[in-house]
Parts: sequence; C-alpha cells; structure tokens
Amino acid sequence: MAFHDLDLLRTTAAAPSTPGASGADVLARLAARLAPGMLDRALIAGSDPARSPHLAARAALLTAPATRAALADAIDSLLSRARGPRPMLADRASVLASTEQLTALAGTLRGPAPLYARGVAIVSELLADGTGPLYRAGARAATGRTLEDARRALAGAA
Repeated sequence: MAFHDLDLLRTTAAAPSTPGASGADVLARLAARLAPGMLDRALIAGSDPARSPHLAARAALLTAPATRAALADAIDSLLSRARGPRPMLADRASVLASTEQLTALAGTLRGPAPLYARGVAIVSELLADGTGPLYRAGARAATGRTLEDARRALAGAA
C-alpha cells in the first residue's frame, strides 16, 4: 500500500485502538510511521506540528523516550564502528572528527529534558540519509554544521 494513496489509507485504517481515538488519529499515527522521511523533512523545514495531525503524530513519535533512546543507541553504534577496523557506510573520518558532538548529542537524547521534534528529526535524517553529509567522503564541515543545527534545534533554537 503506497502512502501517496491517502484515500486507500482512509478506507483501510483500522478502528481506533485507543479509547477516544478517532479514525483520523489512527490515520495520522499510521502516516507518521509510513512516511517518516517526508514528515521529518517538513519538521526540519520548520513546519509547525500543531498545524497537521500527521506532523503532530510524527513529532510525538520522534520525541517519545523509545525513539530518543534508539537514536542515541544508533549514535553509539556508529561511533563504535568508526573506531573499529571494519568497513562502514558512513564516512569514518567525519564520524571520528565529530565524536565529541555525537557523544553530546547521544547524551542529550538520553536525558530527561523535553526536546523539540525538529532537532530529533535532524538527528534521525542525519543517521538515516545515506546521501547526507555523514555518508559523503570529505564532508566533515557539513557534518559538523548539521550536528550543530541539531543541537540548537533540540533546545528550540531556530
């Protein structure tokens, strides 16, 4: 089932599983899981999650403790692989040069403070986008800028 066919999603959405949840809520949560890239890019661009149930559902999913912990674990794993001898998809030099920023980011994600969805979306995209700066050889500066953007966005700065 393609996400683009919202009519199909609307007709196949299951009955609400949460008491008081509407079919629209179920659809929004489904969209948050089926189209993370599109919704993350909208959040990164500054779209207000309160203006769309799909964005609100994605923001809630991104800022949930389980997602934050999974992203922090992914950062730790990335750092561990970069220190080892095995080949890796990410640019080892960029990862190693950004160790301090990545470690701090993982700590922030694991911390108790509320975080802004835009910042978590930046982290998620950085880790997942194989064409992004983390995966391009010689993109140390771009990786550093993206990590700084994420740090600021997690705290709510533009």
